[in-house]
Amino acid sequence: MPHNPVREIMTRSPLVRCAPDETVAEACRKMDELCCGSALVCDGDRLVGIFTERDLVRRVVARGMDPARTPLRAVMTVDPVTIGPDQPVREAIRIMDEGSFRYLPVVEEGRLVGIVSARDLPYEEIGKMARMLELEHTLAERIW
Repeated sequence: MPHNPVREIMTRSPLVRCAPDETVAEACRKMDELCCGSALVCDGDRLVGIFTERDLVRRVVARGMDPARTPLRAVMTVDPVTIGPDQPVREAIRIMDEGSFRYLPVVEEGRLVGIVSARDLPYEEIGKMARMLELEHTLAERIW
């Protein structure tokens, strides 16, 4: 599994896609319909942002913003970190751990093709990588 490509674990559909001008409330309805914790914000096929449950809590509710009037462009994570579908699963684990991400969009030739959720990651591989990830955290703490 460590060398298997991301395309083997990613979700291709249904993906929650929203336009930047859609409201937070509209995005949340779509997320609820598909039992998904994130909305991929696209301009056509091009990914321009991601909006997650965490963003809803921190950037909307905690700030007293009205979800029915707030456009996604105001509260989404712009230009999110992505991964290619042919990169190894091991790299997805490393990126998600390093950034504390629960969702990692998959982009190929500039087009959104899927998403990797923390639930999609193989636990066995995470376990094998635990020591290396711990060392990276320790080194990062020393640098800061």
